[in-house]
Amino acid sequence: MFHYKLALIAIACLSVLSSFAQTERMVCNETCETEFHQIGETAKGDGFAVVSPVGRSTVEMIQQAPRLTTLNGKTIAVVGVSFMSKVTHPEIKRLILKHYPDAHVILLDEIGVAGVYPAPGIRRRSVEEFEEKLKSMHVDAVIAGNGGCGLCTPKETGSCIAAERLGIPSVIIAAPGFTEQARYTALNNGIPVMRIAEYPGAFATHTEQELLKNTDEILWPQIVNALTKPITAEEREEGLKSDKGDLRNDVFYGTLDEVNDYFREMNWSDGLPIIPPTYEKVTEFMKHTHYKWDETVAVLPIAHRDTKAWHVAVNAVMAGCKPEYMPILIAMTKAIGAGDFRRTLASTHAWQPYCWINGPIAKQLGIDNGQGEINEEANICIGRFMNLALMNLAGYYVKQDRMGTFGYLMPWCLVEDEEACKRIGWQPYHVRQGYKAEESTITVCSALLWGNNMAP
Repeated sequence: MFHYKLALIAIACLSVLSSFAQTERMVCNETCETEFHQIGETAKGDGFAVVSPVGRSTVEMIQQAPRLTTLNGKTIAVVGVSFMSKVTHPEIKRLILKHYPDAHVILLDEIGVAGVYPAPGIRRRSVEEFEEKLKSMHVDAVIAGNGGCGLCTPKETGSCIAAERLGIPSVIIAAPGFTEQARYTALNNGIPVMRIAEYPGAFATHTEQELLKNTDEILWPQIVNALTKPITAEEREEGLKSDKGDLRNDVFYGTLDEVNDYFREMNWSDGLPIIPPTYEKVTEFMKHTHYKWDETVAVLPIAHRDTKAWHVAVNAVMAGCKPEYMPILIAMTKAIGAGDFRRTLASTHAWQPYCWINGPIAKQLGIDNGQGEINEEANICIGRFMNLALMNLAGYYVKQDRMGTFGYLMPWCLVEDEEACKRIGWQPYHVRQGYKAEESTITVCSALLWGNNMAP
């Protein structure tokens, strides 16, 4: 039986879609037409001058407090509930008191954990309570863990993020394969340098003796180093990298093969060939939306990137979409911001994102709802846009913060057959959700279709 996790947000786009239905082509705002770029001079011969598909982070990086000079005499919280922490954490406490007898160690049952750190501007009671205990207990350092799966790693990293934001040095313990997820989870929440102690293997596969031995010999030196070694300028600079200049500026010029190679190197593509996003092509897409090129469509976690209508259009070009799909893709971009939808995307169980369309827009654009529909050109392109949007707009990357054991299939786009619904007396999905039949909506969700508990 398939287990579906519907993380729904149905975005009604009546004003945009009605205008499209009347075959009106909306005109880009004046600034979109200015000749600031270099395409006219550089895009000659067989080359393409292309623009960037990636939104810019809205998160302000903090100035982290200095690391400790010693652990002696300090109050240290050792927290976390994941992956054999009941074995490793008491051993860490023993090691602290053995090497630093004047230290005071607080364990989980005394202080709790922060949990997943919320998006900017969002409050979470567990985080607030954890921060209050850090302050009231005068904690000087936080050791959190163990990060050993795609959902528990952000949860345990949340305690470190909360600590660092209060000026308290921290270190996260993580297994191989999850260290980058911990690093980018912190970076996406304003922590430019996240110190990590890497455990040598999968926690759950080791005996208690192996866990203790590895804690003593492998983790302990890393923990001390992480909490006492000063943060270098190079470490901070790496976390503070950011793009500058006009979003529409060309970022690369080359042949079709060179453009594809460059986008793969920049981690801007899903590995399949892309359509080069030239200024002219992107501008054509902007004619099919009432959004101005620099208007924000959404700020998408987990990277909290400011996604402009321009970025939606760039990724639409890359995916092979048609310009008239823009209203659908803008609605999908908004829907990707739904909290329940995001929750499963990091899991090692490889939840598979997909979407479906309701309302008249599907028929108007010829998006298929019959047998084999997800293999039709329009459905494929819209599904691929979702794949690129998760990377470039939201900041999800396989092996970094999408931790599916065997990876992911390409997202797909379905269309409900509303004529068939009428014949058998069913209401279309969007009508059951409170929308009118003549409104057009898109729903994003994820299904656990494969990879769950599937081991060689």
